[in-house]
Amino acid sequence: MRFHQSALVVAGITLGLIVHLGSAPANANAAPGSPKAPAAMELLNSDLLEAFVDGVVETSLDDNKIAGATVAVVSRDKNLLIKGYGFANAETRERVDAEKHLFRIASITKTFTATAIMQLVQSGDVSLDADVRDYLGGIKLDDHLGTITVANLLSHSAGFEDFNLGAYGEAAPGEDPSLDGQLEVLADHQVRPPGVVTAYSNYGYSLLGAIVGKVSGLGYARYVQENIFDSLKMHRSTYFLRGVSGREDDARLAALRLDQAESHTWSQGWYDTQQFPGSRKAILANGSLSTTAADMALYMRMHLNRGALEDVEVLAEPTWTTMSEPLFRNGAYAQANAHGFWTTNWGGHRVLRHGGSTHDFKSELAIFPDLGLGVFVSTNTTTGSKLRRLPQRIIQQFFASDIETTRPPSPPEDFSDRAHRYTGTFINTRRNSTRFEKIASTLNAFTDAYATNEGYLVVDDKRYVEIGTDLFQSVADGSIIEFKGNDDGKAEWLISAGGSSAYQRPVLFEKPVTIIAPVVATLLACLLILAAGARWMWRRFMHGLGERPSVMDTLFFTNAVGWCASLAILAYALSEYAESSVAFYALPFPSNSLKLYVGVLWLTTLLTAACVVSSARVQIANAWPSRGAAIGYSAAVLAFVACAIALSHWNLYSLH
Repeated sequence: MRFHQSALVVAGITLGLIVHLGSAPANANAAPGSPKAPAAMELLNSDLLEAFVDGVVETSLDDNKIAGATVAVVSRDKNLLIKGYGFANAETRERVDAEKHLFRIASITKTFTATAIMQLVQSGDVSLDADVRDYLGGIKLDDHLGTITVANLLSHSAGFEDFNLGAYGEAAPGEDPSLDGQLEVLADHQVRPPGVVTAYSNYGYSLLGAIVGKVSGLGYARYVQENIFDSLKMHRSTYFLRGVSGREDDARLAALRLDQAESHTWSQGWYDTQQFPGSRKAILANGSLSTTAADMALYMRMHLNRGALEDVEVLAEPTWTTMSEPLFRNGAYAQANAHGFWTTNWGGHRVLRHGGSTHDFKSELAIFPDLGLGVFVSTNTTTGSKLRRLPQRIIQQFFASDIETTRPPSPPEDFSDRAHRYTGTFINTRRNSTRFEKIASTLNAFTDAYATNEGYLVVDDKRYVEIGTDLFQSVADGSIIEFKGNDDGKAEWLISAGGSSAYQRPVLFEKPVTIIAPVVATLLACLLILAAGARWMWRRFMHGLGERPSVMDTLFFTNAVGWCASLAILAYALSEYAESSVAFYALPFPSNSLKLYVGVLWLTTLLTAACVVSSARVQIANAWPSRGAAIGYSAAVLAFVACAIALSHWNLYSLH
């Protein structure tokens, strides 16, 4: 098997070099970023492409333990490759059929939502610069830091926090089934003024879906079905592959569900299939589309032909041109948002792209307008992220310009003199600030920047070289990061090349130490109190020694039990959500364990208040039994109170 895969890779690379070298003279004077399509695309045939893609995909499936993948590669006028690999269902050994099997493409759904919005902009029913309240009717919206426009939602720059925990599960019993009611449940708070910086927002695209549905009068899913899917003959694409709250089954959906690719995880030498649940209809527009590689080929060809496919016009050419242009970017070198797509250069060629990740499905869509090339890949396993680089591999193999071979300069000799401006901890703008999941999202939002003795800056395990004022280039891939706001001698912002978010220096109360330190101190105090109580009980009941405990002793002992119990229940409850990506996004929230945790926590907090009162009375009366008791109980009270304040600050007292 490995010999076969290696042979395919070697064959693909050899043929690719022949084509690359053969096309070089015609493009020898091409500027970086200019298309090589006239020569290269003519020479690129399906057999050549298939040999290369087979080698890359089959090797990746084997090395990364990916159950299955589906691939589409197209030019403007034809399909170059539509092919499935591996298993759609590893349990039944059913092979992937790219014409038949539906994969969940997650956030690539957002490009369809953006296309629908641009259709409404084209018809004059929506304005990109309008206040979104003009189109949302009675939907509640937090815009207290600034008016949010449609363009802000498209470019993820509305200033919203991020919210994921339980967001993609089915509606809870008793939840308002209407779209307005569900959007209220999912509502994110505005935590920064709009138009300042990107912070990737699923909720923002849910609002765009509501705008499409309300303005058209058709509802979001029906509008996209009639105006995009039906127009392009994407007959196997659906938002309702798995039961969605408020949606009745029909014969077409029942048939499509038989052809869904299952979600997989690698475990103990084989693949476990994962049953992902239904979801609220409010999240259709941000990540619920299921489709085939064949249908995605039609979608890519429409965008390659500037809004039209054969005799069907989905977008007028001027509208498509506007849609493909950058709308907002964090910095001069960051990936820009182009009305729903992300746009940058790969291998010297402009790309309109979007990735997707949900319930173990990992996908990538890349459209190269100047080359006339489109690539789509989707996998159905947790480990499938590495195969999302397939579009880049194809570009590097057949179309990469000389910019790919340009090496960054050596580190400046005097970089150490100013390295302190850029080193330290930064926190991602994509995180939650007001909900229960604040602590979980914040712990995953930090990145560190540090300087090496050789003069490199290291960020996220990637080496960068200083190439200009506040500019650094990656040694690995040539990408550029930049820093902004050199107040007090330190950069305030780290602008990553990705563009979907940025990093800012955190203030003290945003750092995990503000909860870790009080919790650790409380656990230590509890252990000491419990150890002392256990020792007393041993002496009292086994040897008849010791006096009866005082009221204060009993209070502190009970409070220690309460703190240990509440923190243990919290750890268990969070472990349920951390068990898998399906659990984190779709497990009903709050769970019964979390409800129990909050109940125990409030009782424990009341006991802490009683401990404060009791120790204060003893202090006022100067009635401590010993100096050691005074110090011990006072330290325990401080730890308990600090822990309560920390849990409150990190939103761990309220399940919302």
